[in-house]
Amino acid sequence: MKFSVVIPCHNEEDSIGLLLDTLKPLLIAKLGEDWEVILVDDGSGDSTRDLIQAASDLDCRIKGVFLSRAFGHQPAIFAGLGYATGAYVGVIDVDLQDPPFVLLECLEKATAEKLDVVYAVRRNRQSSHSLKLCYWFFYRLMGLLSSHSWPLDAGDFSVMSHRAVSLLIALPERVRVLRGLRSWIGLHHGYVEYDRPERARGESKYGFLKLMALALNSLFSFSHIPLRLASLIGLLMTGLSLLAALLLLANRLIPQFTFFGYYIGANPGTATIALLLLFLGSLLFLCLGIIGEYLRILVDETKRRPVAIVEDRAGLPTQAVRNDLILEVDPVPPSKIQN
Repeated sequence: MKFSVVIPCHNEEDSIGLLLDTLKPLLIAKLGEDWEVILVDDGSGDSTRDLIQAASDLDCRIKGVFLSRAFGHQPAIFAGLGYATGAYVGVIDVDLQDPPFVLLECLEKATAEKLDVVYAVRRNRQSSHSLKLCYWFFYRLMGLLSSHSWPLDAGDFSVMSHRAVSLLIALPERVRVLRGLRSWIGLHHGYVEYDRPERARGESKYGFLKLMALALNSLFSFSHIPLRLASLIGLLMTGLSLLAALLLLANRLIPQFTFFGYYIGANPGTATIALLLLFLGSLLFLCLGIIGEYLRILVDETKRRPVAIVEDRAGLPTQAVRNDLILEVDPVPPSKIQN
């Protein structure tokens, strides 16, 4: 198989048909029959699963992976990668905000230039100004704080070689962010620029909270600077507290010396003390929150749970791709098990 396309889906009954009608002619024109599409149903509550099964029944090149519940966008992507057999593997969302023809441009660039990763860079996106600002800030922040190079304005939309996918699957961590791990493994990278249109149908399943969770996972998985920042804040506040104590002591011993016009013996200074305690308390909770985020990731990693559980498959061989990244439910239903 030359090319595999992994598509995560969650409640996308309005978009699957349009995506396949758009993507399949492009794949046929470019690759003939040498391709496969792997649709990963991330525990949808609508008819997404039925539509994937029907598409697989009509076309053997359309495969389905059905997760046992909604594990999330990133786990769904990696579940699909675990079944991809292509020499190159593409990742695209189902909403057509990532144009399928750009995916084939990435594939052409990867094969022509022998690249392991070709990611699509958004020149512009059709969305609200506030969302644009948040994305702009996130990518620049990660570019500044990440321990390795982090491509600007490049999401999960990309094409990767088989050896790059094999490396990604072999990584032991459970908290996974494709765009971060994809650049962390190194190898040979390239990019294709495009303008991102509005969503074709349906509504985005990535709300503000999910976007924030993805941003925090990216930040705390690929940068140690926030943890060091907590230490620096503690050292800075300790130094400022010692300096303030020395200045107030000098003010007490030498009344002529005032601390910003403040004389410690004039009044109790209740408001000043309250504000100072509030400020110090907020910094303390900030540091505890940063440490807590790292502890959360450590707890998830030490549990060693798979990133997703596959309940069923469509159009895929009975010989499963088994590794500790993906756990498969026994295909034999309980009613068939003999006592």
